[in-house]
Amino acid sequence: MKKVILVVCLLIVLMLGIFLFKSSLTKEGVSMPKITLHGSKIISLSIGDVYNEPGYKATSDKDGDLTKKVKISGTVDCNKVGSYELVYKVKNSDGIMAQARRYIKVKGITEYKDSYDNIDNTKRGWWSGNKKDHTRPTGGADINELKKYNAYFMGTNEKVIYLTFDEGGNDTYVKEIVDVLNKNDVKATFFLCGQYILDNKDLIKKMADTGHSVGNHTDNHYSMPTLATREKFSKYLAEVKMIEDSYRDITGKELDKVYRDPRGEWSFRDLQIMKDLGYKSYFYSADYLDFEGDVSKEYALNELMKRYHNGAIYLMHPKNKGNYLALDSFIKEMKKLGYKFDLVKNIP
Repeated sequence: MKKVILVVCLLIVLMLGIFLFKSSLTKEGVSMPKITLHGSKIISLSIGDVYNEPGYKATSDKDGDLTKKVKISGTVDCNKVGSYELVYKVKNSDGIMAQARRYIKVKGITEYKDSYDNIDNTKRGWWSGNKKDHTRPTGGADINELKKYNAYFMGTNEKVIYLTFDEGGNDTYVKEIVDVLNKNDVKATFFLCGQYILDNKDLIKKMADTGHSVGNHTDNHYSMPTLATREKFSKYLAEVKMIEDSYRDITGKELDKVYRDPRGEWSFRDLQIMKDLGYKSYFYSADYLDFEGDVSKEYALNELMKRYHNGAIYLMHPKNKGNYLALDSFIKEMKKLGYKFDLVKNIP
């Protein structure tokens, strides 16, 4: 019993000592700095908006205004749906730190923006402009103008090839193509429509597990500029969302935010909407007429080899058996020439 009383007494003395120590610090003029955040601590934005810092102030009884010494960590990506945290920290002259936190939520757009009416919605067709002499083509629009909309048709001027495959139906060699790619340790991007994803769940899981990128090619392969209107906007969103939801349900992962317009039909308004939804859009700089019927392995390989250039984004249709049969040889030939393969989402 005496031991218990002794322990209790020691604890009381210790707590009293800590209290007296803190009191003495305060008397000597040492005080905690304080950060006051202007505006709300929780801010909601729509994707595509710009985050403007509302401001803050840091003070200390001893040091006065410390605002200029505040350091902020964390970033806000307004082009990507998600929750972001900013941490504000400051130290006073005694080395005592204070911090505050602000949370920013970036939400996907759900309504047609009035500003879309000011963006050209003329339906355009895409052409690669590939000259077949291994020079980098000009493409179907100015490469710098496209970047304003997070849109690309070619990578940087380096020895990298980007293989992309567009699939709209089930009559296809996607499974066989994935096997060829995996055997050669090459990753590719597959722009897929809704029914194909639903009908090939095991293959979609395999693609996700082996590092391939599944891109959004819309649910029904409609011409999206025709839906990029105030009246049809809900249908536009549904075409995109269906692919996201299906991929998440099947793989447990989020879809890569990479997009290709169906039919090669696009508009600047269409690109802006996809940017506001957090996507990057990808056209192509190397293609040939491979979607009307099968060609031989030899013909396909010859057409593919004519068109390589630095940063080439290849468009291939996996329903063409010639593409599937030529793919292994094409990959090996390009590697011999010093080319590497990558996913379009990695284009800087």
